[in-house]
Amino acid sequence: MHPKSEDAFDRLPDALILVVFNSVADIKTLIRCRAVSKRFNSLVPQAETLVLKVDRVISADSDGSFFLSFLKSIFRSLHHIISPKSLPIQPRPHNSPTQILRGFDRIRNLEIELPGGDLCLDKGAVLKWKAEFGKSLKSCVIMGYRGLGEGEEVDFGGDMDGGLKVRVVWTISALIAASARHYLLKELIKEHRELERLVLRDRDGEGTVVMDKKALRECRDEDREEEQEEEEVESGERDKSRTKVPAVQMRMRHEPLLELEGCGVRMGGATLVVVTPIKDGRRTVAEEAGLVSGAFEGMFGEAAGTLLKTRTYLLEMNSF
Repeated sequence: MHPKSEDAFDRLPDALILVVFNSVADIKTLIRCRAVSKRFNSLVPQAETLVLKVDRVISADSDGSFFLSFLKSIFRSLHHIISPKSLPIQPRPHNSPTQILRGFDRIRNLEIELPGGDLCLDKGAVLKWKAEFGKSLKSCVIMGYRGLGEGEEVDFGGDMDGGLKVRVVWTISALIAASARHYLLKELIKEHRELERLVLRDRDGEGTVVMDKKALRECRDEDREEEQEEEEVESGERDKSRTKVPAVQMRMRHEPLLELEGCGVRMGGATLVVVTPIKDGRRTVAEEAGLVSGAFEGMFGEAAGTLLKTRTYLLEMNSF
């Protein structure tokens, strides 16, 4: 009788297995891996690179849906702008990303994917945005259009003055969505102090929130300052479902009809907005171009690059 041969996989060092787990990244797959063996069960929580895909309903109770709770926060924010009377705060879901990730203690790179965007736009209109945060908004680049045409003339109407209200609404909607996402991440950021990069995006690519190592550290260290700020605000005057958007300046560019030679299409009502806090001062042309160039790819990237060369309209907005 020959002794039972040792499994070759068991001879692999832990460091190499962790490399494999980091390449897998998907949390649902890694959680299943924990059931394979005691060794896997002990190594999976040490994975440093993770991707969490949030389903439409992530708990048995539909009322506890993270996605539905997120939508409620968006509608609550819009209500707060229209009416000074605030809505009651809903309890947090029992199966939030923060609770799902508590089984992992060495996360350095994390990407969270939400099931889809939540902006309600006119038929044919499309909007994409990318926001960078620390303890509050650092920048937000917004790109939108009202329609596409190919091979024949298209006219989506309106000039800069006539459609300004729509574009401002687009900007406010994107900022509310971004600040609501950032608020949802705060508890997670405080619990996982090893995080060096955090990205939250919509599955359909509508919006993206990005935080680097410096921004994450800034967000963790803001507790005392935030408490002092909230003491100065009377109860019910601030929306508790999202991060407060600071006073911002918006550099807006618009073309009623934009020719995109690389894609071979005409974009109607093309709009590019670069939003930055007023307290940070005005960005240079090179700095603004840097923000835009890293925000979008493909057709949106080409459109944004083309709009950078057009006339700029500067607007300012108070904090909300």
